[in-house]
Amino acid sequence: MRYQLLKRFFLNKIALWLSYLKLIPILKKLNQDSIVIDCGANVGDITNKFAKTGATVYAFEPDPLAFSILSKRFEKTKNVTIFQKGVWDRNTKTLLYQHKNKIENELAFTVSSSIVIEKINVASEFAVEIEVIDLIKFINQLNKKINVIKLDVEGAETEILTKIIDTKTYLFFDNLYAETHESKIQNQKIQIDAIRKKISEEGIRNIHLNWL
Repeated sequence: MRYQLLKRFFLNKIALWLSYLKLIPILKKLNQDSIVIDCGANVGDITNKFAKTGATVYAFEPDPLAFSILSKRFEKTKNVTIFQKGVWDRNTKTLLYQHKNKIENELAFTVSSSIVIEKINVASEFAVEIEVIDLIKFINQLNKKINVIKLDVEGAETEILTKIIDTKTYLFFDNLYAETHESKIQNQKIQIDAIRKKISEEGIRNIHLNWL
């Protein structure tokens, strides 16, 4: 295996175990009456943890290869609904850019797929058209209190979080846990700083920008 592939496997394992540790107190609060939205489900390792609580889980994954595994994994799981779509702040079609090293092991690198071309580890030559949905509209259409939203969407979170705050959609869920990606998308640092400032100024306590 090449160095980049070994590094990717190692980082994926570390990220997964860190996620599991953070999930422990979250999972304890979920039951059959709970609703979870998993944005950026990939192959469903975190989705599976949510599903085992009995909660109703809506899982979104736009990468074709990751989705093919996700769909097979949960085809008989009645409390999990999966969508081959990304989430954003609007309903549209866009390009999903895949990791520049995907030819070494396509599945391992699906975790990095992004609609943001400025992300430093994706390549314009590896792109597929996908559908993305307005997450805020989806939340409103459920018309139910949502317990947990996991938002790990490789750079698309900036527009989503901004719209959630501006429309006060945070009143419709208990907690949102987001991973931000300004370390890989340098021009997003200003946006993320502005989001953090808004969260602080408005006293929003249920949006957590520290998923990983």
